[in-house]
Amino acid sequence: MSEMKKFAVSYTIDYQHRVVVGVSALNTESAIEISSKAFDEGVIWDDTPDMPLLFDDYEEVESETLQFSAEEIQAFPEPDSSVKQLMANQFAFYCAQALLSGETTSALEFAQKALPQFVASQSEEMIWQVKSDNGCDPFEVTAVNREDALLDALFAIGWSISLKT
Repeated sequence: MSEMKKFAVSYTIDYQHRVVVGVSALNTESAIEISSKAFDEGVIWDDTPDMPLLFDDYEEVESETLQFSAEEIQAFPEPDSSVKQLMANQFAFYCAQALLSGETTSALEFAQKALPQFVASQSEEMIWQVKSDNGCDPFEVTAVNREDALLDALFAIGWSISLKT
């Protein structure tokens, strides 16, 4: 029986990236000049009232251009940043769906997957000062974020929170 090997399999297919924007101009040449300048400045995709984004898609080039290739590898590498961005966009979409459905716990989990670099940068504990307008002396709590600091402060002054059944 043969041992299974790992392969990185690629396919390429020819596409044309077509973008259409709306431009008000005196003539064809000036419309192209305005659009070309916006492209060079990186603002052609900004979708403004003066230059609305009308179309942005990839269209397959006519004729069969699909080609596969494979390369044997020792182990699968970490996904490329392009894949990470696709996944982040998908998790952000799931987060929005969960928020609109009132599923805040799921929304938070999807948001953390969509923005792992933000979550990592927020994991350091900080000292929060708690002040009260009700006569309590100011005090400090240590927490990762404001929400945790508020919960810790409530607990410190003898309050507790539980789900109403």
